[in-house]
Amino acid sequence: MDLTICVLGLLALIVDGIRCQGVYAPPTVRIIHSGHACNVEEERHTERVYTIREGETLELTCLVTGHPRPQIRWTKTAGSVSDRFQDSSVFNETLHIAKIQRTQGGRYYCKAENGLGSPAIKSIRVDVYYLDDPVVTVHQSIGEAKEQFYYERTVFLRCVANSNPPVRYSWHRGREVLTQGSDKGVEIYEPFFTQLQGETKILKLKNLRPQDYANYSCIASVRNVCGIPDRSVIFRLTNKTASPSIKLLVEDPIVVNPGQTVSLVCITTGGEPPPILTWVSSNDSLPQRSVVKGGTLTLPAITSDEAGVYSCVASNNVGNPAKKSTTIVVRALKKGRFWITPDPYHNDDHIQIGREVKISCQVEATPPEELTFSWLKNGRALRSSERMVITQTDPDISPGTTNLDIIDLKFTDFGTYTCVAALKGGGIPEISIDVNISSTTDPPTVEPVFMEMRQGLGRPVVMTCRVLRAHPSRVLRFEWLLSNRLLHAGAFDAQRDETEYTIRSLNRDGWGEYTCNVINEAGAGKCTFQVTGKAYPPEFYYDTYNPLWQNRPRVYGFKLQWTQMNPNAVDRIVAYRLGIRQMGLQRWWEQEIPVDGTINKGELMTHNLTELIKPESYEVRLTPITRFGEGDSAIRIVTYSAPINPHLREFHCSFEEEPICMFTQDKNDDFDWTRHSAATRDTKYTPNTGPSGDHSGSKQGFYMYIETSRPRKEGDQARLISPFFNVAPKNPYGITNPPAYCFGFFYHMYGKHIGTLNAFLKQKGQTASEGLVWSLSGNQGDRWKQAKVSIHPTASFQVVLQGIRGPGIEGDIAIDDITLEEGECRDPPPNLSAKALSTSCHIWLLCVTLVLTLLEGQR
Repeated sequence: MDLTICVLGLLALIVDGIRCQGVYAPPTVRIIHSGHACNVEEERHTERVYTIREGETLELTCLVTGHPRPQIRWTKTAGSVSDRFQDSSVFNETLHIAKIQRTQGGRYYCKAENGLGSPAIKSIRVDVYYLDDPVVTVHQSIGEAKEQFYYERTVFLRCVANSNPPVRYSWHRGREVLTQGSDKGVEIYEPFFTQLQGETKILKLKNLRPQDYANYSCIASVRNVCGIPDRSVIFRLTNKTASPSIKLLVEDPIVVNPGQTVSLVCITTGGEPPPILTWVSSNDSLPQRSVVKGGTLTLPAITSDEAGVYSCVASNNVGNPAKKSTTIVVRALKKGRFWITPDPYHNDDHIQIGREVKISCQVEATPPEELTFSWLKNGRALRSSERMVITQTDPDISPGTTNLDIIDLKFTDFGTYTCVAALKGGGIPEISIDVNISSTTDPPTVEPVFMEMRQGLGRPVVMTCRVLRAHPSRVLRFEWLLSNRLLHAGAFDAQRDETEYTIRSLNRDGWGEYTCNVINEAGAGKCTFQVTGKAYPPEFYYDTYNPLWQNRPRVYGFKLQWTQMNPNAVDRIVAYRLGIRQMGLQRWWEQEIPVDGTINKGELMTHNLTELIKPESYEVRLTPITRFGEGDSAIRIVTYSAPINPHLREFHCSFEEEPICMFTQDKNDDFDWTRHSAATRDTKYTPNTGPSGDHSGSKQGFYMYIETSRPRKEGDQARLISPFFNVAPKNPYGITNPPAYCFGFFYHMYGKHIGTLNAFLKQKGQTASEGLVWSLSGNQGDRWKQAKVSIHPTASFQVVLQGIRGPGIEGDIAIDDITLEEGECRDPPPNLSAKALSTSCHIWLLCVTLVLTLLEGQR
């Protein structure tokens, strides 16, 4: 009876596995990061934050699954690409930003879509840390002391530095550290802490004394966050300290022709320390060819694009900077546009004899007040008259416009009209715009211009050619042709704007190029239809990159899997032509893979490639074949990659490296395991839980743990999944005696709110919940303990560690030093739950072994 139950259970699993194959998979996505990250208190955030120092390299990798293989795109702030991503990074799995700048911080999104369901989107926030050199500015005020005959002079020293995180300032006079209350003549403003301003930054010197004339230094610090050192600046205060003043030795505005050289001269007339002169432009930056020497700015061979406001700015950090500006106007004419009323190009209201026609011409000129217009007809000057009315700059429309009104259009008025624009005083070439006035006819515009139509033999095909625009529209006829053979012709129905041609039953002679010509007196528009029985290309399945095990040292195999795009669109696919060639070589090897029966949409097909030479890569081409012949091909590259542990002698992971031994976070759980060391983890919020070091006792060593503080709630689960391990069969016919492995790990379960730690064996085709092998709940004390359990996989497998949050925040569970070794566990630590589960697993595996033996005996 038990054997019958085992057989039925095994058959149910096999049938369920067959039914699950061939289903298209919507995309999933997960973001991992690499490179150097500064230490951050991640448990304070409800989101993933990656902190990096300015100037370092940011690498974010987007791991996706789904079939067909999803398209990947990186964006920022959930919108379109911004901050000038490198073009090579936007559509790749890895986003690479070398020498990251502060403006590139923010939230980055990886979006994956393959047309199935909604796109999958994951995000990570990037915080860029930096500290600029501080700048000291000085402001002075003089006020009359009450009932006294002298004036008080007060000085404010203000220190500012751009930074992230916020900066802290300290003041020194010479070698003396200035603090609030240390000197009665000194006040240090300590405003409330703000995100932008940081802490103390204003030093007030009341009623200056002789000892106040000294060197003052401001030190800016972010407390060595991210390894960023302190920065400082010195300002020397004297009794001559004064704000700057300047004078600009040029006219305003300056009007020049393009190509001229322009020099602007700026001089200082006061200020202590001596001011520094800089030039700025309203165009965001100075022209690339400009030359600055002292207070002189030279613009050689100036262009129209370089026109604008230029300012000389003097700064010595005392008071406000002094600024003087002048405007450079570069004389220019820019070719504009024309329009005709009525418009023969966009409306059905065409130009007719006897109508009034207005031609408008608009030109952009600098300066606009120097613009003049003239008109030509067929190259000869045209003067304003009763029937030809010329107006300059119509007040009802945009400036810089001239109009030519032709009253009572006659046949003799057809011709070429030219609008000529010039600037007074010369020096700038004239520009002209030609306008043709003639009787108007438009060749038909049709759609589709080209369409490929795929259909099987014996099925109907309907082709439709639609007219979008034509003039005259009432004199239209059509012709349908196959190659150059006329099939059907006629005139358009006045009530319809399309014509159809139908093939009632497609045969072999019906494959080819069909053309529909729509004709009027101005010409013809053409719709083209390519009717074919060509099959669509296959789509390779996304996760078939692992090589197959082969009991030969120099060769490997590969399981090629694919689905067929739109298999029912054409005749039944009878075979696939498989082509394969070694990368770098020219020769292709080809064979046909026969197909029995009809292929369903989403059906997963498999073919094993053998005799591939290690470690060479191969190009594989797969082409569907129907009665029509060959369809569209799909190509992929097969690259050899050795299995993670093909013979599984021993596996050990202590989580010391960032890739964490290729473990991954389950995308379907409630939250993630966190990698940390005791040296970087802040436990002041929950001091009575979690380990004080890794399993070896090192505060620098790393381990994985679940953080149970808010927003986590009771029952939330986090699952950590190992890479796949392959089980090598002892003979080419499969596994007859399942091998034994010892799965071990150290755990730390300290805190009054400890939940549950579970371990699972997840075999290929199973869910993790089907293979519970070890479980423990509750507070186990402030110490590391070891768990070991024997497992007996029958196929490639993974191990899964699940942490479940208990009733409160003192429930952190940690794991470290995961091992997997061949053979049964020797002296495993006692665990009643694990022991009971192991026994039931042995019974199930015995059933599987008996069934396989019986099936082998029936051959």
